[in-house]
Amino acid sequence: MADIMLHTTGGTGFTCVSNSFIDDFMKDANGEYVKVYLYLLRCLTRDGFEFSISQLADCLDHTEKDVMRAFTYWEKVGILRLEYSSDNELSGIYLVDVNGNGYGKTESPVISNITSMNKVTHCTSTANNNIAPVYTTVDTKPSYSPDQLKAFSEDQQVEDLIFAIQTYLKRPLSISDTTTLLFWYDSLHFSVDLIQYLVETCIGGGHNSFHYMDTVARNWAEDGITTVDEAISTSSARNNLVYSIMKSFGISGRVLVESELNYVNKWSGSYGMALDLICEACKRTIMQTNKPSFPYADSILTSWHKAGVRTMGDVERLDLEHSMANVANISTAARTRNNSANTNTAAKPRTNTKFHNFSQRDYNFDELEKRILGN
Repeated sequence: MADIMLHTTGGTGFTCVSNSFIDDFMKDANGEYVKVYLYLLRCLTRDGFEFSISQLADCLDHTEKDVMRAFTYWEKVGILRLEYSSDNELSGIYLVDVNGNGYGKTESPVISNITSMNKVTHCTSTANNNIAPVYTTVDTKPSYSPDQLKAFSEDQQVEDLIFAIQTYLKRPLSISDTTTLLFWYDSLHFSVDLIQYLVETCIGGGHNSFHYMDTVARNWAEDGITTVDEAISTSSARNNLVYSIMKSFGISGRVLVESELNYVNKWSGSYGMALDLICEACKRTIMQTNKPSFPYADSILTSWHKAGVRTMGDVERLDLEHSMANVANISTAARTRNNSANTNTAAKPRTNTKFHNFSQRDYNFDELEKRILGN
């Protein structure tokens, strides 16, 4: 796995956000993308910090796929550049100097006088040199003009769709909701049936937030889902995953909240863990904490992921190695204690007590017997 170098030509020592970024770029970007960019700026000021895609994803409660999506978006608008090694692995993230010429342009800035470098220890994406990563990037939501919104409103399909969604939600759509809906229809090219199924599924799962629905829509688009049948197949697999995790945790009578689902996405998506491994981690969590703790289960699965665990056989091997190491440690400690005790006993002089505070006499009992008989 190639090292990734995070660097810039700008100065470090503090986290500075350019007014140009705020005025020209932030307003059009997804809020999650903004968080990723700000975190990159922060990392540049942390000397010796081991930056990694997985670490960034954990910090922001994202998946690695979400992080790569954000990287690709910022590269597209021209404020960072992704660099790749000769074997097509991500090796560097170059942030354009926020105060330099060429900020926000498509031309790559000159990489010289690099003033800040942070080593990246892990990355799961690959791509051709100077080409965007294999993670497909769903375009950011457009800002529709009044004329465009009017044109959409005259489309009978769109009108029927908006009416149906308002019926599901039992409230009128806001301008932001309508823009998101049109984004699915116009930019992601979702059919009316697919959009309705998307909204029905999310509401049925207890998620009425358009932000949550938009995340699902983007994931479907990146996974190439274009029909209701494909969505049903994907949803069935996911529902089985979520149900199995809830059962292992003993959760019932409620749905998982978004933060908990983010853990599920991380385990099954970023880590690629099989269902039986995830359920085993959940069961061990209950045994140790007596409660369903997603962070605790995440610590188990993260350690397994770092150890390259892919099957239950790998888990059994790790358990055996851990048990043998414990036995060896206990034996070593016991031997150390015994050796120390023996050494102390041998070196310890006899201490006089009230029973041994006088000189001991040595008698010759044979000689005493002769003297008694002679008398």
